[in-house]
Amino acid sequence: MKTKALAKQYFHDFIPYIWYGLIVSAVYILFGLLSVDGAPSLGYQLKASFFMAPYIITIVTMIGISFNYRRFKLAMQSGVSRKTFWKAKMLFIAKATLIVNVVNVIISFINMKLGPSETYLYYQAYGKAFSNVIAQSISMFITDYVVLLFIFVAMNTFGTMTSLMNKIGKSIFYSIGVVCYMFFTNLLTQYSSQRLISRFYAHINGDAIFNFIFSIDAKVPRPYPLIGFTIVLAIIAALFNLLFTKLEQVKR
Repeated sequence: MKTKALAKQYFHDFIPYIWYGLIVSAVYILFGLLSVDGAPSLGYQLKASFFMAPYIITIVTMIGISFNYRRFKLAMQSGVSRKTFWKAKMLFIAKATLIVNVVNVIISFINMKLGPSETYLYYQAYGKAFSNVIAQSISMFITDYVVLLFIFVAMNTFGTMTSLMNKIGKSIFYSIGVVCYMFFTNLLTQYSSQRLISRFYAHINGDAIFNFIFSIDAKVPRPYPLIGFTIVLAIIAALFNLLFTKLEQVKR
C-alpha cells in the first residue's frame, strides 16, 4: 500500500513538468511562426515547429524524472525500506511514461495531419509494418512507450547515482564528463580513430546487429526486435537503479 501511495505522490509532484513541456513547446512553435520571413509559408513553418513538440516535452519531463533526492527524503520520512522506495519509483516512472507517451502520440497524430506521416520517426522505420490503421497505431504506441520507459528509467538511474555525491563530487563528476566528451569528440575526428572504429564495427558484424534490432533488411520491417531489446535495456537500468537506491543518498 505504501508503494502505491508513494508512487501516487511522486506522480502528483511530476505533473507540473508535463505542463512545463507543453508551455516550452508552445513558446517554441510561437517563436517559429513569428520568425517566418519571406520564403517559408506560415503552414510550412507550423509543420516544422510542431514536429519538435514531442521531443521538447520528452526532454523537459526527462529533467523532472531525474530528480531523486526529494523522493528519497519523502520515502525515508514515510518509514519505508529502500526496496519499497525503489518499487515506488519504478511504478511512478511506468505511470509517468504512459501519460507523457499519450501526450506525445496525440501531438504526433496532429503533426501527421499537418504533414506527411514520414516526418514521424516510427513511420520512417515501420510505416509499412501493418496495413490495418488500428494495428499500426497500437504498435506505434507500444513501441514509443517501451523506448520512452527505458529513457526515463535510465535518467532516473543517472539522477539516483548523482544523488550519492555531494556538491564537490558532482562538480568533479560533471567536469570529468565534459572533458571526456571533448576528448572523444576530438578523437572521432581523427582518421586513425575512425579507421579503428570501422574495423571494430566490421569485426563484431555491426551491420547484422543493427539489422536484427531495427529490422532494416526485413521485407516488412516490424518493431518486435526493437521492443524486446529496449525492454532488456530497461531491466538492466532498473537493476542499476536498485543498486544505487540501496546506497547512501545525499542532498542534491
